[in-house]
Amino acid sequence: MKKSTLLKSITCHNEDFDRSDELANIPVKPVFIMGLHRSGTTFLYDAVAKSFPLAHLTLYHLFYYPKLLSSYHLGREQDERSYLNQCFEQLGIQNRSIDHTSINDHTVEEYGFLLRRHTRSFKLTENNVVFFKEICRKLLAVQKDTQAVLLKNPWDTGNAQWIAEQFPLARFIYISREPMAVLNSMLNALIAYLEQPQAYLEMLLSVDGSRRGYRAGYVVWWILRKLYRLVGEKTIALIARPLLARTVARQIAAYRAEIQQLSAEQAIELNYDELVKDPVATMKRLQPLLDLPLTGDLEAKIKVQQRKNLNPVLNEYQDTLDRLIAKAVQA
Repeated sequence: MKKSTLLKSITCHNEDFDRSDELANIPVKPVFIMGLHRSGTTFLYDAVAKSFPLAHLTLYHLFYYPKLLSSYHLGREQDERSYLNQCFEQLGIQNRSIDHTSINDHTVEEYGFLLRRHTRSFKLTENNVVFFKEICRKLLAVQKDTQAVLLKNPWDTGNAQWIAEQFPLARFIYISREPMAVLNSMLNALIAYLEQPQAYLEMLLSVDGSRRGYRAGYVVWWILRKLYRLVGEKTIALIARPLLARTVARQIAAYRAEIQQLSAEQAIELNYDELVKDPVATMKRLQPLLDLPLTGDLEAKIKVQQRKNLNPVLNEYQDTLDRLIAKAVQA
């Protein structure tokens, strides 16, 4: 089956339009994973989702969002999950390629992709806050015995003050990581994106099975991939290094400023290295903030995967990155 046909086959019509009354009395209590892109937010999201009775956004919920309630009540969920996994298999999608995170119906994903599919924005704004509340309520409705909803979206790091005003009960879990490790992960992710077609990313971005909604981005990727094949990995990495380093510096400055504005009752900051070293102890640190019980055998549930290969173009680059961060913080 052609890729476009497969993508179109999981495009859903809104079957939940007449079920809004089911959501009316569900309280919205979101818990946000906050951090830079490539700082470990996906691993943290997966670990927290497995450790507490929290509803969360999986790939099944993302792709079948318009009919989650109907499928839940009609008993179609398992068949749809199986079909989604068949689509991944036929498209040759086993992992995210950029970090080898396994892809299946239970894989957690960023709500920014769901916002974009329905509101054309990766970020939470005044224009889509009502839709976001619906997301929270739907996820709670179809995931029984959950007491709050866990979500992550690095695009909203820097947006916490406004989010807290909209959701007074919101809690924020921040994750920090060494800036060089973040830059290295960003650079390696870029190289991975250019090495091969990105069927998984296209699934996330496609709304109707076509490239219509992200054609400009696809053209940029196509040009960069041609350049990558022409000049090679090292040259592309050298070109991208200063651009990505400035991005990391700006994001770190915004991250640090934001977390200082939140109270201890609202937010907690975790360290990536400590999380990887002892995820169970790190999960226990979250209990006072979340006020929820830990669930099950955490050591069996949480699987740690690390990649520590430093891109060669980042050797001797630490001082430059430190200067860029200091400049961004002072700006």
